[in-house]
Amino acid sequence: MSILNRLKKGNNFRSNKRITSEIHETPEFKKRLAFLVRSEKWPKEKLDAYQLKELKRVISFAYTHIPYYRDLFKKLHLTPQSITHLSDLQKFPTLTRETIQQNYDRLLPEGVNPKKLLYRTTGGSTGNPLVIFSDTDFVSRDRANTLYYLKVAGYDPYHYKSVRLYGDRIPEKLIRKNVFWYEAKDGKQLVLSCYHLTKETVGTYVAKLNAFSPAYIHARPSAIYTLARQMKDQQLVPHIKIGAIFCDGEILYNTQRMLIEKVFAARVYNVYGHTEGAAVGISCPHSRLLHFLPQVGVLELLDRNGKPVTRDGSRGEMVVTGFNNNIFPLIRYKTQDMGIATNKHCSCGRAYRMLSKVEGRVQDYVVNKEGSLVPLAPAIFNYNDMDWTGVDQFKIVQKIPGKLIFRVVLNKASAPGRQNIKQRLVDKFSKIFGPSFSIEVMCTDAIAYTAVGKHRYLDQKLKVN
Repeated sequence: MSILNRLKKGNNFRSNKRITSEIHETPEFKKRLAFLVRSEKWPKEKLDAYQLKELKRVISFAYTHIPYYRDLFKKLHLTPQSITHLSDLQKFPTLTRETIQQNYDRLLPEGVNPKKLLYRTTGGSTGNPLVIFSDTDFVSRDRANTLYYLKVAGYDPYHYKSVRLYGDRIPEKLIRKNVFWYEAKDGKQLVLSCYHLTKETVGTYVAKLNAFSPAYIHARPSAIYTLARQMKDQQLVPHIKIGAIFCDGEILYNTQRMLIEKVFAARVYNVYGHTEGAAVGISCPHSRLLHFLPQVGVLELLDRNGKPVTRDGSRGEMVVTGFNNNIFPLIRYKTQDMGIATNKHCSCGRAYRMLSKVEGRVQDYVVNKEGSLVPLAPAIFNYNDMDWTGVDQFKIVQKIPGKLIFRVVLNKASAPGRQNIKQRLVDKFSKIFGPSFSIEVMCTDAIAYTAVGKHRYLDQKLKVN
């Protein structure tokens, strides 16, 4: 029976999430966190040497122990000795999500004990969910990454109270009492539901925030943005000092960040991470640039022809090689995330690879009538004259090149004027997107979050590459 079939039957496997709460006590976690702090101000030459050493280790392990890589590398006449410089990584082929899905068993080390495997899955928001296998050491290192970027901003979850606004499920017995949260970690963390945040409930959310008085908030961008927008619409102001808001798990758009910072009077820290665990990017108190941790893996930015992107302001797909997962290493994995190159440096003193931003996934592009790709985010989030009055939520669906369907949830007060709102949106988006697109607006009662609390603004049914 294949590894994946055994997982589906629930045999022997544990999810990463089930053991994360135990990780902060392990020696591996403490060792890793101390290393991240100790190495953060290393000069670039020392970081490059560390990356080369780790890259050689990963390639050698994959060649020796993992059937998929060994067979592929031999076919291409590549060996661990092919790596003498970081740039030699480009000799190796890229790895796609589809290839992983077709080779789960062959991407695991020979003789691995299935009982020791952990797993986690992507949310499937791209329509193409992925299972990532690992072990407790990987989860420890991954948890250390989170503690590290909190420390960069001056926070420690073991000493400060915080709020978590993700996709956590609240016990049904609390929901029946109109309580959409619970306290965890000995009262140091308030876990809020993103599924029950509405115009009618936002006042109770704010009251609970005021009573709990957290030092910082950790949230999905779409969830904290929804909270901030509801607060702004109802002129609700928090009566507490929140020092920082950490946004990860989704793309954070500039318009979202500006509104969140205005409503909460707190700095928003952008964090790039992914289920695969092969890259971590963080902003710091000195800059909004994303600093990618070289201790976690090698980040490449490639154009559509697979060539490195280096020019300031240029866009490329993020391709990563991770150092932390010895059970399921990913070598030159195509993340499908699009990053913007920058030649700028940060005054924080970390000699890390920088991106000015992560613009969105490949699936965050729409296709016009001529077949060209058009980035969605600048149109819907950064258009200064956009009027969302009366709209609580929206999602864009594309099934045909050149046609966009906007599914919108209207707030109750605006429902009687739905035809006027629909026409206003059609007119506005037709102006934004131009003659290469036709626009249709449909009203719906609700737009669901994914199982892990994400909200995808685009449901792209077309194959985009």
